[in-house]
Amino acid sequence: MKLKEKRILITGGASGIGLEAARQFLALGATVIVTGRNQAKLTAVKQAYPTIITIQNDVANPADSVALFDQVKQLGGIDILYHNAGVGVPPLNLGVANDGHHQGATYEMEVNYLGVIRLTNLFMDMLKSRPESAIITTTSLLSLVPSILEATYSASKTALAFYTKSLRTHLQVIGSSVKVFELIPRWSIRTWSPTGLTKS
Repeated sequence: MKLKEKRILITGGASGIGLEAARQFLALGATVIVTGRNQAKLTAVKQAYPTIITIQNDVANPADSVALFDQVKQLGGIDILYHNAGVGVPPLNLGVANDGHHQGATYEMEVNYLGVIRLTNLFMDMLKSRPESAIITTTSLLSLVPSILEATYSASKTALAFYTKSLRTHLQVIGSSVKVFELIPRWSIRTWSPTGLTKS
């Protein structure tokens, strides 16, 4: 697939993997739209890369997802939907039944898995209408080898990985031209601290 002049939407694109992907797509001549919850980060992206279109959005919010679809449609639509938004909630008394643990797991599933399905369903007809189109998901090595400290995060990424594989096969069976790619980032050392998750 040639990326020049393609239109790409990247969720969670204001930092990390999403922002690096945006930079590389820009360098290849694509039009890039990035979303994120943090307006300050989006403003910084716009200042550094004026041609990137930024939209504040929470993929866990169904109303936000519909609003995002409407905004993108008004902008001319997209050829590539890149699901990169993701969260990991620090464990609270892991293994002990408590409301905090359940709430964290629910939020991870809403962002890392259910939000992906919601946006995919909204954008599928648009993607099918394009001569060349694709869906990309960022999963995790923890979908293959779960972490005892990130059990619910690992589970959410496993759900996403299986959904991605099943979606790819389904689209192939029905003869759709929409391609599906899974990105599994390299392993990084992740440790929990009282203030949250750190990486090195």
